[in-house]
Amino acid sequence: MLLCTYDMLQLAYFRPRFSQLPAEMSRLEQQPADEPASDLSAPRRQSATRLVVIVSGAVGFAIMGDSLLYVILPLAAVELGLGPVQVGLLLSANRLVRLFSNTWLSALFTRFGPYRAFVLSAILGVLTTAAYGLGWGFVVLLLARLAWGVSWSGLRQGTFQSIWTGENADAGRLMGLSWGIVRGGSGVSALLGGFLFGYFGYEVTVWTIAALSALAIPIAFGLTWPASASPPAETGGQAANSLGWRSVLAAGHRSLVTAISDPLQRSILLVGFFKLLLNSILIATASIFVASRFEDSPASVQFGIQISVLSGIVVSSRWFSDLAFGAVIGTLADWVGRMRLTIVLLLFLCLGLATMLWVSTSLSILALVTVLILSTGVHVVLDAYANQAALVTDQPQMFVGAYATASDLGSAVGPLFAFTLVSALGFAPVYGAAALLFVVTVVQLAILDTRLAGRQQLAAGH
Repeated sequence: MLLCTYDMLQLAYFRPRFSQLPAEMSRLEQQPADEPASDLSAPRRQSATRLVVIVSGAVGFAIMGDSLLYVILPLAAVELGLGPVQVGLLLSANRLVRLFSNTWLSALFTRFGPYRAFVLSAILGVLTTAAYGLGWGFVVLLLARLAWGVSWSGLRQGTFQSIWTGENADAGRLMGLSWGIVRGGSGVSALLGGFLFGYFGYEVTVWTIAALSALAIPIAFGLTWPASASPPAETGGQAANSLGWRSVLAAGHRSLVTAISDPLQRSILLVGFFKLLLNSILIATASIFVASRFEDSPASVQFGIQISVLSGIVVSSRWFSDLAFGAVIGTLADWVGRMRLTIVLLLFLCLGLATMLWVSTSLSILALVTVLILSTGVHVVLDAYANQAALVTDQPQMFVGAYATASDLGSAVGPLFAFTLVSALGFAPVYGAAALLFVVTVVQLAILDTRLAGRQQLAAGH
C-alpha cells in the first residue's frame, strides 16, 4: 500500500507556476455574480454542456453494475458463499487496481486522444457487469471487479476531459452536471436493483442491470471529441502526441520532489484521499447500518418493504442527489467560492453524521440520507477545484490521474476494512474517525489556499 501511495505522488508533474493557482482561483471566485456569464462564449458553453451530458450519460449507464453491488452484495453474501472479508475485498478490488490503472489510462488518453480509450473503457465496463451474473464463484467476481476498476479509470478520465472544453468560470456547473447524470445512473441501479433483488433474486437483478448498462456502448461510439478536450501536455519540449505512450507515462513520473514538497499540491491529494475514504465507508456499510436499525423492530417489514429495498432507497438517495443538486451546487460554488462552500457543507455534514449515530430509532435513517446528500455537494465542489488545478500543470491528464489515484486509494481502503472495523468497534468510532480526518485535511487546504492567494496579492501590490 505504501508503494502504491509512493507511485501516486510521483504522478503529479507540476509547473513551478502551480503556486499561483490559489490567487487565480481566488480572483475567479471573487468575481461578481454577473461577470462569469458575460465572459462566457455562448456557443462554447452550449457545446461543452452538450459534450458533458453525452459523455456522462454513457458513464451513467456503464456504472450501473458497480453501483448495484453496493446494495445487494452484502445482502447476497450467504447465497453466493462469500464471507465478510471476501465482500470487503470485492468492493475494494476495483479501487485497488485503479492505483495503477489511472496512470495507464491517463497516458493512453494523452497519447491517443479520448475517443478510442473511452470506447474501450465503456465496452469493458459492460462486460464486467455481465460477469457478475455468471455465478462462477469468488475468483470470477474478483477478476470482474479488477476489470471494472480499469474501465472506470478511463470513463472518469473522459468525464474530466469533457469538462475542459468549457470555461474556467463554468467548471463547477459542468462538474455538478456531470456527476448528476453519472450518479443518476447509479441511483436508478440501486433503487431498481434493490427492488428486483428483494422480489426476484440475484440473477434476475444482475442480468437486468447488465442489459441497461449495455446502452453505454453505442453512446461512446457516437461521440465526437473536440480538440479542447485534450489540452497539450509539455513533455520536455515535445508535444505528447509525437511521443510514444511510454514516454508520456515516464513524463508523468517526474519531479517527485516537487510534488511532495509543495504543501498545496500535497494537500489536494490528501483531500482526494480522505473525501473518498469517508464516502466509501458510508456507502459500503449503508445496507448493514439500515439492517442494524431494524433488527429488533423490523418496521420496514410492517410496511411491506424489504430491507434490500429500503437499503436501495437509502443508497440511491446519495446518487440521485447528484442528479437533483449537483449542477446547482456547482454553479453556487462558482459564484460564492469553492472553498467557502465546502466548509459550510462539511459543517452540516458533520452535524448530520452525529445525529445519525446518536439517534437509535428509524430517524437515524433519515439522518443517513441527509449525510449522503450533503456529501454530494462536497464531492462536486472539491472535484471542480482539483479539475481546474490540473489545467495549470505541464501534464493535465496525468494530474487528473494523480488526483483520481489519491481518491481511489481512499475508496479502496474504506470497504476493505470497514466491515471488520464496524464488527469490532461499532459504527460510531469508524464513521467518526473517517469524518475527523477529512475535516482536518479540508481545513488545511482552505488555509493554504487563502494564505498563498494573499501572498500573491501582496507580491502584486494589491
